[in-house]
Amino acid sequence: MVKFPKLQKVTSIHHVLVAEDEDETTFTITHPKHLTWFASPLVNERAAARHNRDHGEAFLKHPHSSVNETHGSNTPENEKEHEQYEDPEEPVLKRAHESSTIQLFYDLFFVANLTTFTALHEIDDAETLKSYIAFFAILWFTWFQVALFDVRFSNDSAFERLSKALQFGIMTGFAIIGPNFQLGAEDGTAEGKATFQAYQTLSLILMTSRLILACQYGAAYVWLMNYKKAHVPLLAHIGTLFVAAMIYLGLFFSFRNNIGETGLIAWFVTIGFEAVVILLVSGRTKFLSFRKTAIVERLGLLTLIILGEGIIGLCNSVSKVGSDGVFTSDIIGMIISSVAIIYFIWMLYFDQEETNHVGTLRQMAWTILHFPFHVTVLLVVEGLNRLSVWVKLLDTITPLALVFETFENTLANSTIPVSEDFLNESVKSLNETINQLIEKFELLNIDADTDGINFYLNDMLNSTSNITIIADDASQVLGLGFSYVCENLGVDTPESAVIAAPADQVSAIFDLFSTVYIYFFSAAGLCLIFLAVLFWLGKRRKLRGEVLSIGVRIAVGVGLSLLALMDLPSLYADDNAAINTYLYTPWLLPTVVICYGIVLLVDNLLINYVRKVITQKRIRSESV
Repeated sequence: MVKFPKLQKVTSIHHVLVAEDEDETTFTITHPKHLTWFASPLVNERAAARHNRDHGEAFLKHPHSSVNETHGSNTPENEKEHEQYEDPEEPVLKRAHESSTIQLFYDLFFVANLTTFTALHEIDDAETLKSYIAFFAILWFTWFQVALFDVRFSNDSAFERLSKALQFGIMTGFAIIGPNFQLGAEDGTAEGKATFQAYQTLSLILMTSRLILACQYGAAYVWLMNYKKAHVPLLAHIGTLFVAAMIYLGLFFSFRNNIGETGLIAWFVTIGFEAVVILLVSGRTKFLSFRKTAIVERLGLLTLIILGEGIIGLCNSVSKVGSDGVFTSDIIGMIISSVAIIYFIWMLYFDQEETNHVGTLRQMAWTILHFPFHVTVLLVVEGLNRLSVWVKLLDTITPLALVFETFENTLANSTIPVSEDFLNESVKSLNETINQLIEKFELLNIDADTDGINFYLNDMLNSTSNITIIADDASQVLGLGFSYVCENLGVDTPESAVIAAPADQVSAIFDLFSTVYIYFFSAAGLCLIFLAVLFWLGKRRKLRGEVLSIGVRIAVGVGLSLLALMDLPSLYADDNAAINTYLYTPWLLPTVVICYGIVLLVDNLLINYVRKVITQKRIRSESV
């Protein structure tokens, strides 16, 4: 006979559903918590009420607000801090030491936007690189402004949830305009018209986001208006955001007149202005400082999100390079190197993280410098994913390139008319190599341009008296084979490239990876430099070994950045054999792995050595 569970009433707050053979603590069914319309950001409302009563002031308090809120509640630490706070004219805010679930939910919109924009806008040249960084800056600073409010004033209430829902809508708006966002659009074209419309929409989205934040700070001001020292800093926050919103509104009408680059500059100046003003005001106001808030955790979580974007891209790259089912030692080494780079960045950042004493002007610099740091991390993870495909591309196309190189060298020393036997043998070798490439990717059902290949091969046989035509036909065959491999690996030709013949795609793709090579090594080096600066700013007291490790990070970072000066030469250049040998081997990613590994090793060796010396000195001093 089946025994049905019985319902036992435990308290008036919740019930426990318990089977007879189960322990009562197995699971519970709890009623939803009581949600107030508004919630006070003060650490102790009752103490604040007594303060205002003693000073003959009426304290504004919502009748349904609770002293103990789930988020930013009056913990013993907060109560102790309030008791020790001596200035009666300056409020004490609740300090949530960890992010709430709704804040983490908001972060999901950030990563969704970043992933979507990355998928739609690959970095192919300098112009697309600027567009990528520009959109990321707009997205990052919008997230940053919301985070600055959340870590100081966010309390669970109906008003707060409504505000967060509107901020979700802002992030959704970014996703809507993302596909049409680009810099350098030409005025008067259909593409330019769509871009300027995206600029207008984005201006309205930025305006709305700042007005929402101004309203949130306004609600906080109502709770704190009885404290004299709260007036100026909070009104400065509200005024800065309102002025920024009006500037964005003005830029909406400016973009209607197609002012182009001038309006874009005004965007980024305004974004930087509002961030700097709010940070400076917060740094000079005790109750608005970020000391003992979750700002360090929020920035750390955002770093994880950006690294996670790299992992998503890595998985996509691995699926591309494994599309033919062939994993050579070079490909396996590339995958291991990609994972190692992401892992090393994680260790270098989180091993140095210090969560205390964030709130001074020194720490304000630590906070804002996360933007360029996150840019470098993003470019590193995106670059290593593109270079992973580059290694596979070289590995796949090498047999055809070697046949072409041998043919080209022999043809250069031939006489007119060219030997028919030589042409027949060369055409046979090229044809067989092309067929082997097609067989590698036959499971993807992507058809090669066999008609074009056969046309150029036949033309070679019929042009024995013209070496120029023969060489050009062979180049077109190489271009068609190269194009087929790129199509299977998901490598698209840059939109800015002019492709008049199949051979032109070879130079276009190499220009693409030239851009990737430059920004990858530049970002890899700058990433280490910013890690050193963040380490310096984020740690007040540094051991001698830690100072030395900072110097090592800067030195290695500068060395990696200088590697970006080794631009890609032409595919078969013989005048720079050393560079040619390095750039066309699978050692690009392992180079960064080795450099990052050296930094990690030196970090640990230096710090452990200095701590050991300090311990020995302490033991000797105690024994005397």
